[in-house]
Amino acid sequence: MKKTLLIGAAIIVTLTSCERISYNPDQYLFRTSNGIKYKYSDFELYDSSTHILYLKSKHPEFKSEKPTTFSLLANGEEIYTGVFWSTYSSSLPIGPYISSFSSFYPDFTIRIEHMIIDNKPKDPRNDPRIISALKDHNLLHSGLSVLINSIDIVGTELTFKFTVTNLDESNLLILDPDKTGPKLFHYFTNGLRICELTYEEVFAAHIVPEAPSPRDSWERDWLSELKPGESRQFTIIYAINSGITPGEYYAMFEFPGLTHGVTKKQLFQDDARIWLGDIFITQEITFPIVPL
Repeated sequence: MKKTLLIGAAIIVTLTSCERISYNPDQYLFRTSNGIKYKYSDFELYDSSTHILYLKSKHPEFKSEKPTTFSLLANGEEIYTGVFWSTYSSSLPIGPYISSFSSFYPDFTIRIEHMIIDNKPKDPRNDPRIISALKDHNLLHSGLSVLINSIDIVGTELTFKFTVTNLDESNLLILDPDKTGPKLFHYFTNGLRICELTYEEVFAAHIVPEAPSPRDSWERDWLSELKPGESRQFTIIYAINSGITPGEYYAMFEFPGLTHGVTKKQLFQDDARIWLGDIFITQEITFPIVPL
């Protein structure tokens, strides 16, 4: 009987010990090849829609110490690795990477990007083990989703409609094309592209962008607030010289947010967070698209 009780007590201790390890904020989430390490407790949140880790304070180490590789861990287990890649390079790496040395993002963020060719290698950035660990540590945020609703051509005008939805638990401030106007909005994005399934381009947005002055500045009036679960549809009208033959195509669009011009103190505006980064979507369409 005593032996049975001892075994039972040992099991309980083991389980509770494992639980403490799983939720330990002092465990490492991120580390680099030259010894830079960040614990779960060093981070404020992770946005899974843009793969951006937000640190609680500024960390400019990457620009000065120049590591070559990094790892993401979940409860002590290395889940995937990636490389630091100079934005001045004429090529891109395959797999996860962080643009280093002259990043367009503030030094309280780490954006992990991923280059895929023919769906290989598989994108590991939202690996279920990492998502689960981030959720356990109350760091997981879902950000935004973007959906193409319709593309219509009448005469020399192409009307593009898309919907942005807040999947997050926080109020988010997003760049609003209705407030910026099309020229300023297209400073932050290349806009809509339509390609055949062979990726031969049949349409590309041609709007002359208008840069902010100074270039790293921004205005609160450019942003609109989306509450959790709220969606908003936007319309952009492009000039087009010729029609598009009915058939199967890829529609490609990058919905942009603000980047390097936002300071740590500016990130939160009252009860809303400025959404940083961008979402690039490739959506297979049958043209003409039947509006949703």
